[in-house]
Amino acid sequence: MKFGQKKHTLSWLTMILLAANLILVAALLLSYLAPVVNPQSFSLPALLGLFYPILFIINFIFLVGWILRKRWLFIISLITLLLGWNVFFKHFTFGPEQKADNGQTILHVVSYNVRIFDVHHWRPGDKTETRDSIKSLLNKLNADVVCFQEFFHGEQNYFPTIQPLRNSLNTPYFHTDIEATNVRNKHFGLATFSVYPIINKGIIKFSGAKANAGIFSDVLIDEDTIRFFNIHLESIKFSNSDHQFMSDFMEPGVNPSTSSGKVIFSKLKNAFINRSIQAQTVKEFIEKSPHPVILCGDFNDTPSSFAYNTVKGNLNDAFLESGFGFGTTYADGIPFLRIDYILHSKQLTPSDFKIHNVHFSDHYPVSAYFGLD
Repeated sequence: MKFGQKKHTLSWLTMILLAANLILVAALLLSYLAPVVNPQSFSLPALLGLFYPILFIINFIFLVGWILRKRWLFIISLITLLLGWNVFFKHFTFGPEQKADNGQTILHVVSYNVRIFDVHHWRPGDKTETRDSIKSLLNKLNADVVCFQEFFHGEQNYFPTIQPLRNSLNTPYFHTDIEATNVRNKHFGLATFSVYPIINKGIIKFSGAKANAGIFSDVLIDEDTIRFFNIHLESIKFSNSDHQFMSDFMEPGVNPSTSSGKVIFSKLKNAFINRSIQAQTVKEFIEKSPHPVILCGDFNDTPSSFAYNTVKGNLNDAFLESGFGFGTTYADGIPFLRIDYILHSKQLTPSDFKIHNVHFSDHYPVSAYFGLD
């Protein structure tokens, strides 16, 4: 009897594990559709694409578990993982080492969402400490072009940033698109600073967006002109209560509010849809560029997203060509989230892509070198 009971228990355990495995396999397969299915028509793949790295890891654990238990069921997870191999290599790279030729002009580019230089004083320390720390970091990086998202500038001697950065970074040329807030001397938006002359400027407006936009700056480098795009796609705009819900959701024994879950899903869905529209606008600007392109930006979305796939188009991803690992750029506690990018035209050669592990913002700065013929 005891032997029979044990066998029955193992059978039920296997069935429960198989059911869980099939659900996660279905979720992973749906996440593969995220880059090609417009969230305006069907948003579930976009949501699952956001969690692709976690879904991959869990399915890989199932694969190993079935193999260790000597069950043929490992084939289910194995086939599913192999079907998405190309998706995996949008998230992870082994770091092919590309180097610019000695005869090329070398251009150093930094992209950084600075979270308005912590003007609202989220971090401990002196109120200007974050701004000054960021300025010090950028001095060390000594970049030729720096693209800022969530840039902040204050007028009338209140938290100035433009002139101090120009002086500190030795970047006499700059291009900003900053909107005044309801307080007159506070401005928020995008900024591109350059060692080289900016000979043409443009703004990309997103319909209905208050805090998200894009700019392009034509930078003259010797006899070459590069069009730099600096973009910030739709944010999710989670509130403190939304963050508390997600914390409760991960806490064993805590039952988070169902209504709060619906609010979060609604915010995610709206953000996916808005980013898909904004990405198409950016794509149209890229296709009209008369010059080679370097695009820097905070997409607020992963490589398994419709927005990334749309903006990237025929551009290359500097991280995939000369970075290493999963490339996490979001610094606020969610693992494997790569949402900050440097993309470029194929005729440009990237090297030494880096993610700088500093905690002055909820994003890490990213940088790359480019060889120009």
